[in-house]
This record gives sequence, C-alpha cells and structure tokens, in this order.
Amino acid sequence: MKGYYIDIIDQVLNESLFVIEVASKSGVTLFWNGGDAKDELKIVGSSLEFDIAHREKVDAKFIKFFTGNEIRFKVELRKYADDGLVWRGHLIPDTYSEPYTNGVTFVKIKGTCGLGRLKGKYLPESYYRDEKSIIDILCKILSLTGLEMDLFFNPAIENSLEKSYKNIFIDTGSFIDNNKKKDSYNILETLMNDMLCVCFQADGRWNIEGINQRSVRSYKAKLYDFQGNEKGVLEGLKLIKKITSLANPNVTMVPPYNMITVMHPRVPQSFPNTIAKEKNEGWVVVSGVKGEIYATDWNGNNAYYAKAIAPDYYVSLMKYYTPEFVPPTTTPFNAADFINLKNKIFVYKYQKLTIKAVFKLLKYLTGLTPTDVMANNNPFLYEILLNDAILFSNNKTTIPENENLIFKDDEAKLDFEVIIPEAGLIDIKIYRSGQDVYTSNVKGFEIRELAIAPVSFGEKLEFTDLINDEYTIDKDVELTYADDDTAFSNCFRLAKLKEATEVFNTIEIPIIYNFSQSGNYYSVVNLDGANLIKDNIDTTVYGGAVLENLEVIYNYNSSEQMVVKTDFAIASGSFLVKVYKNDDYVNSRVAWLQWTDSIYKIETNRYAKTVANVVRRMYNVPSEKLDAVAVDAVKFNDLVLFHYVNDKQFVPTNCSWNLDENKTTLTLSRAIYRDSGDTGDNPENIPPIVNAGVDIELSNSQTTASLLATAYDTDGYIASQKWTKIIGGFGDVIMTPLQLATDLQNLTEDLYEYQIQVTDNDGATAVDSVRLVRKKSYVVSLQETVIVPPGTVLLHYKYKFNIAPNIDPSFNLVLKGKAGLFSYRDGNVWFRIRKNNVLIFEYSLLNLANYEEVSFSVGYISTDEIVFEIEQWGEFPEIHYGSSHFKITEINFVNGAGDISGLPLVGQPVHGFYIP
Repeated sequence: MKGYYIDIIDQVLNESLFVIEVASKSGVTLFWNGGDAKDELKIVGSSLEFDIAHREKVDAKFIKFFTGNEIRFKVELRKYADDGLVWRGHLIPDTYSEPYTNGVTFVKIKGTCGLGRLKGKYLPESYYRDEKSIIDILCKILSLTGLEMDLFFNPAIENSLEKSYKNIFIDTGSFIDNNKKKDSYNILETLMNDMLCVCFQADGRWNIEGINQRSVRSYKAKLYDFQGNEKGVLEGLKLIKKITSLANPNVTMVPPYNMITVMHPRVPQSFPNTIAKEKNEGWVVVSGVKGEIYATDWNGNNAYYAKAIAPDYYVSLMKYYTPEFVPPTTTPFNAADFINLKNKIFVYKYQKLTIKAVFKLLKYLTGLTPTDVMANNNPFLYEILLNDAILFSNNKTTIPENENLIFKDDEAKLDFEVIIPEAGLIDIKIYRSGQDVYTSNVKGFEIRELAIAPVSFGEKLEFTDLINDEYTIDKDVELTYADDDTAFSNCFRLAKLKEATEVFNTIEIPIIYNFSQSGNYYSVVNLDGANLIKDNIDTTVYGGAVLENLEVIYNYNSSEQMVVKTDFAIASGSFLVKVYKNDDYVNSRVAWLQWTDSIYKIETNRYAKTVANVVRRMYNVPSEKLDAVAVDAVKFNDLVLFHYVNDKQFVPTNCSWNLDENKTTLTLSRAIYRDSGDTGDNPENIPPIVNAGVDIELSNSQTTASLLATAYDTDGYIASQKWTKIIGGFGDVIMTPLQLATDLQNLTEDLYEYQIQVTDNDGATAVDSVRLVRKKSYVVSLQETVIVPPGTVLLHYKYKFNIAPNIDPSFNLVLKGKAGLFSYRDGNVWFRIRKNNVLIFEYSLLNLANYEEVSFSVGYISTDEIVFEIEQWGEFPEIHYGSSHFKITEINFVNGAGDISGLPLVGQPVHGFYIP
C-alpha cells in the first residue's frame, strides 16, 4: 500500500484507533460499484475492503469493530505525502471475519461510503411537506450517510435563465406515494435519473455530475458544504490517464440509438380534493362536540370564514344569524366579507378550460319557502377572476344568462367554457349574503361541487427523436420530474408557490379547560380549533410565543374531548393561529419551460426535449466499450486515454483499484462529448449549435425588427456566421448579415423566416431559423344565402365563411363548432360543410323525431372557400318538418398569429321550426 494509509477513527471517543500502513498482499481494494452503460448510472456506491494484521496470540483482537452503531467508526484513505483525503466511509458494523490461527492473523474489514445504506432511511418531516431547493434536498440526503462532506455539483441540464439549482425547487409532497413516504435512496435515484446525473464519492467529497459532463475534461462546478451552503466555484481539468493494459482488453462496439423517446406524465389543473367537501381525519362528533371545521382551501376575509359542517362536511358559507325571538334585522351587504382561493390556479394563454359549480341552499326551517330566493335570483354572489379581473360574475347590474345563479329545488349550477385571453392566476371569490336568516329562511349555502379542467388535455408530454433508422436499439426515458409552468405535474419550479409570505388571518381558538395526565399537559378546544391548529402546527401562538412540539389528538381516550398536547401547562385564555397567505407568484413563467444541455449552454427547449438532446449526443455514433485491467491507479472521476485505432478518450463506468498491486480493473465507455481540453491523435470534430432566438410578432404597422442569435462550439470556436431569408417577399434589408446580431428594415409583408448558419473552426456547420409574423386584427362573418326551390317545402341555406382582411397564404386556421339538428315526427334535416365545392362533412336526421348535436372542425387557408349548408324538408298538412342550426365558437391560428373578432358565428334560419 505504498504511498497511502488507512485511518480508523472512533467517533464516540473522538480518537484515532489505528493507522494502517501495512496489509496483506493484495489486501486493500477501493471499489466503485457502477455498471456497463454510461447513461444508466444513477447512484454509484463505493467501498474499501482491507485487512489488518496482528501477531499477538489473542482472539478477537478487533472485535470492538463489530458494533450495531453504523457510523461509530469512520475510515479514511489518505495519501501519505500530504495527508490528502482520497476516500471516506464508515466500517460496516455487522461484518467481522478472522481466521482461527496462532500465527499472523489478517482480520478482514469493509468500509462503505453509505450510499447503499440510504435505503430505509427517511428525510425529516418537512422534506415530505414543503418546497425545497434541489441542492437542499441532495445535501440533506447525503448527510444521512453520516459523512459531512462537501458536494461537487456539475449538472447535465441547466435552466436557460436560472443557472443555480439552489433556486430551483421541488414540492416535496411528491415524495409521498399512496400515503407512504419514499426513502432517501429512492428519492436520490429518481432525481439522478431525471437530471441525467450520477452520484458517487471521490477525492474526499460527494460528486453529482451529469452523464455528459463526465465525458468532458474541463469542468466548472459549484461546491456546497454538507448543509447546502455555497462555498464557491471549482474550475479546472480532470486527470487524464493513459493506461497500459496488463492483458488484451475486450473491446465491444456499442451501436448508436435508433430512436429516443422521453415521456413525462402530466397532471391537469384542478382544485384540491377538499375544495368542496372536507375529509374527516378521524374525529367523531359525539355529545358536546360542535361538528364543524374551518375550510382548508379557502382564505377568510374580514373575519368571514367558510366552515365544513357535520355530517357531510360540505364547505358552507353562512349568513349573519338573527335568532327568531329577536326582532329580525337586515345586515347590509359588505364587499369586504368574502372567501377566496388559498391557492390560485395558473392558466396559460389561449388555454381552453371548463369551470363547473353546484351550490345548495341551506334553509333555516324545513318546509318553508326561502323568500329571498324567490324575490332575488342573486342572494349568493360570486366572481371568477383572472389576474384580479372578472371573467364571470353575478355581482353586476346586467348578468348574462349563463352567469346567473337561479336556485331551483334548492340547488343552482354554473357551467362555463372559456378560452384564457392571457396567462395568469384564476381566483374565485364568494361573498357573504347580507340578508338576515329569520325572515328569509335561508341560513347559508353549501358548495356541493367545484371543478376546473382543461379541455383536450394530454396526459403525457412526449418527445421522440429519430437518430438513425438503420439501427434497432431504442431508448425510452420516463421522467418523474420535468417542466410544467402550471406546477400541477411533478416538476422543477423556478419559484416557491406555497411560501407563506405574510400573516393573512389570525384566528383565536378559545381554551375550554385544561388538565394534566401522566406528566403531560392538555388543553381542550372545539373541533374547529383542533383541526385548525393541526393544519397550522408551526404557526400556533400562546402568550406571544410560537409553541413547539404541539400534538393534536381527536376524541382523547375515546371521549368527546379534542385536545392540544403542549410542553407546559396552559391554564386559560386562547391559542392564536396565524394562517399565512401563500405567495401569488405573478411573474412570467416562460423560463420554467426553457432548458439547455449544460455543455452546449444556449438552447431554450422543453425539459424532456433537452433530455433527448443529451442522450442523442452521447449515442449518435457507434462507440467502444472496454473491459480492461490497467497498471496504476484510476479513480471513478478520472478520464482514460487508450489507443484503439488511435488515441481515444474513455470514461470509467465500473472501477476497482487494488492499492497494493497498483492495478485497476475497469469498464470504460467511449467519451463522445469533447472540449478544448481533449487530447488524442485524431479527435473527431463535434459540430457547433446555434439558436436563432424566439419567433417575433410584428404589429400591424411595424417595419423594423432586431435578430439576435447565440452560437456555441464545444470543441473549438465559431469561425463565421451568416443570416439569409428563406420566406418572404422582396424589399426587406438585413443590415449586418455576417453578425449574430442584426437589424431588419423595410418589413412590409405578413410573414418572414430568416435562417442563420454558423461554421466552426473545423468547417462543421449548424443552422436555425426564426419566424416573424405580423399580428393583425381580423373580423370573421357569415354570408347567408337562402334558396327555396319552387313548388316544394324544402328550405336550403348556405353560409359562406368570410375573414377580413384575408390571412397570409402561409397561414392556417382551424374553425371549430357545433351543429344542432331537430326533426319533428319524421322530418328530414341535413348539415353539410363544403370546401372548394367538395363535400367534406355531412350529418343528417332522416325520418326520425329527435334532436342531436354534432361537433365539427375544418381547416382554412387563404385560397379556400368554405360553405356551411343547412337543408330541411317538410310536408304539410301532416306537419312533418325539421330545423337545424350551427355555431362556430372557436377559430385558432395553427400557423401564424392574429386577433380574431366576430365570434361566435351563428347560422340560425329564420324559417321553419327551430329548437335552440
């Protein structure tokens, strides 16, 4: 073991027990337990196996190492020259082996880095509840190994804007699956898979490194201490070792991938499960218990709160109560008395949503008619808001029919479908009614149902990248975490959305009485207070101080008592529960969906697409895998230079280093990513990449614009660049076509596309393009023609679709809507769509008394003529006739941009029999 020694430290006694400088021949080996494929490494545990020699004729010389304390004995492998730390771990407490002999005894001992022992270890409670940064989570997991070492962090993927993972968060509530907590190993493995990283120990620190970064010699990485505090940036070159193989290595060719598919399950926006009905957490309402709790998902305003009331615990909104033996009074409506969502719903521009609600009227006395509901259709006032601007409401002078709340059989329903005009936050306000209870016979309202859902929602986001259809190996990657600007899916968040920013409500919880038992102190409160304290366990105050170690117990010892267990006796008074308002994150979330390969740096892709890009760049050409035994030491974070055809660079995927024999058994995979620090006789050139920037919308009168591209070459530099126009008419001017940044002038048309080509110092090229679309205002209409053939009772209506001005020839629209067909007795009705005189859609009711609706969708370009037709035939005097109508409710740009007015377009005949 020349040049190294092993130190064993008793951390209980805080002393070094042994310094091992001599072991048996081949008795010390450092293992990194990796695998064969460089893109399948997630957690690479390491271990140090060695033996200790002793000559005393004593049994169980080192039996003290056999202990149940898994972190008592720390073992360190250090360099003899400078005491530099090579590896650190703990002795495995349940492993001890020695031969029974009277001669020299070698006791075999094994130390482990502790990564494998993360299985079955759980994070603190807040890591299954709060939003935590990626760095915080990783450092907390690694600290459970018992090794307080720094973290070297060099990720495979970065956010295009936010470069620090200290500011990228995960909702750790996702670490609970089916009410079961995931252990720290499972969490770490999932993160390594989704971040395309591998976790291992080397050079006396934890390393979390992107699978692409492992192939690159130069590095620039963040260094954090074991508590997650940033210590600085490490920048340098990895050791590159040219090995000599002791025997002929086995060379295996690894083919490139044929197709890469990356999939991320998506979760649609929705309200919490308890938005309308609370879940009983185990309490029982018995004699003496008031069966109500505060609604979990609603903020109170002006001391007005929603309550969920036994036995069903629907969220209820109660009026001011006037007992019947008191002269009835009318409390005026107060706009400050309302509830609203505790967590607003993020929606994105042009998203189509449905919002549904059902409300039930609560009577004061059964059997009596609620008078205020008969006299006033709006005793229950609501507002649905987007960015604090009203979308739907009955709290206004003129109320559209679909927004009005009319209670029928004590129930009222709302059903909206909306296309979101701008990205932002949906909120709901419900106001307290001002009328009294006794004279109106209405004491309040229940929320029986409240739902929000996107229309045509895809349950997974999937990117497929075909590399080479000549190959047969496909790569499928399923991500638990990716990107989602709504934050409903498991995702990397660029802000905390559940951060308690300010005290929103302070609610007093009276203490009914207190008692002590078996040395513990208990305060009895009502059910609503006990539940509120449990939901806000960290922000409950007594006597001006936040209480710690609280525990809420429902129906203490199967009694009617709801108790709060405290550290000290509380004789009287009240608890104060501070209910914090969650931060309404109103900044743009565009960057949440923009990610880049951390080596190529300049991309702005969706996260799943970036994952596919990294894998493609690792497996886009055939590569070699070696199994070899090399002279000299090789560590897991070294790079290896080996001559096969010519000098080529490899990265270890499996490694065991025998210190005594000074040889290393290796599995090596060819490094495909390269940089300027690469060596070799004939390195392959890696092409550059270029990003032309995001598409640009031009206003109606805009004639100038600016382009700014970014380019990067991973193994050289960008030698030249050039802009050219590929779509658009004559007359425009590119001011500086040979620069990445240029201005455009004399833009007169509605659509342009410009392409930039960059060339690196080895002649490889890359191209990207950007589109400029003029966003005009368009008005749509229908031109009606009525045809009544002579001598018949046949009516024929034609409606020609018009748009002014007409769209650009390269634009595409899609028109969507519904048609309703009605036939009385056995009348005949037809609905048809013709495009350019070709029948493309037909629906009919023939000799059938019925009403049916059918949806339609039709594409449109500037040269199309689209005609909607209605035919209805009848026969008198038997009165066999029918009618039909249609409505175009939605027109979207598939390609291009613009604002469309004039919707909905309705084809509704004035003749014949019509049923809306």
